[in-house]
Amino acid sequence: MNRLRAITAPQILLVLLVVSAAVHAVHAVRLWDDSRLAIIDAVLVVVDLVIAGLLARTLRTPAAQPVPLLSAAVAGAIGVATFLLPSVLALAAGRPLGGLFDGWAFAALLVDAIVVRIAIFALKRTLPTG
Repeated sequence: MNRLRAITAPQILLVLLVVSAAVHAVHAVRLWDDSRLAIIDAVLVVVDLVIAGLLARTLRTPAAQPVPLLSAAVAGAIGVATFLLPSVLALAAGRPLGGLFDGWAFAALLVDAIVVRIAIFALKRTLPTG
């Protein structure tokens, strides 16, 4: 008899980290000639893939998951900051935001925000209570 297994938050997070790496890679390539943010995006690609590898190794052992989950939350927060910080600085300087918004940057913001939420949710479930 074929039984369906439930998909867990770390498994969803693993997929989201790979998607985040792909979106940041495209965004880094698009910005490479124009902005120094491309370097941060390129670093986030490597960080997301390393964390995804660590998470994939610990999917079968729940006790070892807090480190990759916390790392995923931090990497996602840095990804969100790479979108929000230039926007806030441009607003403070009185510059228009039209050049800062493109589809890939917004996709990176959404994926990174979801990574943070799922990582924290999964982290709460793996830590002992009490």
